Amino acid sequence: MDEHVLFEYLPDFAEQLGADHLKPLLDRMTLHELEDGQVMVHDQEPIDAFFLVLSGRLQLSIELSGHHIQLGEIRPGNWCGELGYFSGIRRASSTVTAGPDTVVARLSYSDFDALIAEDSIAVCRLTHAFIQMLIRRLQVSANNPVVDPEGNMLLLGDITVPLSELSRKQHGVLDFIKSLLGARG
Repeated sequence: MDEHVLFEYLPDFAEQLGADHLKPLLDRMTLHELEDGQVMVHDQEPIDAFFLVLSGRLQLSIELSGHHIQLGEIRPGNWCGELGYFSGIRRASSTVTAGPDTVVARLSYSDFDALIAEDSIAVCRLTHAFIQMLIRRLQVSANNPVVDPEGNMLLLGDITVPLSELSRKQHGVLDFIKSLLGARG
């Protein structure tokens, strides 16, 4: 994948990873234009890649007891597929459906594993971004619950992490742990 194509969609991505670490990652990513309504993966089906949303949006849903439940959507600068990788089960945690004008960059799990040996700094920074994204999604869900009339918590519609939060400069391990725990200062 050409870095100019990626920068066209996400100009802050270089800052997130560091310009020196983009090429090995981009060499392993492929660009995919998706049709509106195209299902990328079904809930609990095998999955073998991360997907970075470059434009448009991805809608996440699950089927539970015969009911279709919308979990939310993710927008440009956010990833999906990370739960399948980091959980080790290699199965989708939701059905992922493309919205209008959606373009994603695909990074296979095997390419991510190979990147560990080639550029561990890029993998570390990317993993940190995944962790920040997951923490933010949990915070949004926990701090802003939506409750139905029966008292059941519903998930919010937009679980996108602002790109500005993902592209913040990395700090030391202690600062990262403090942010995990919600400590200030």
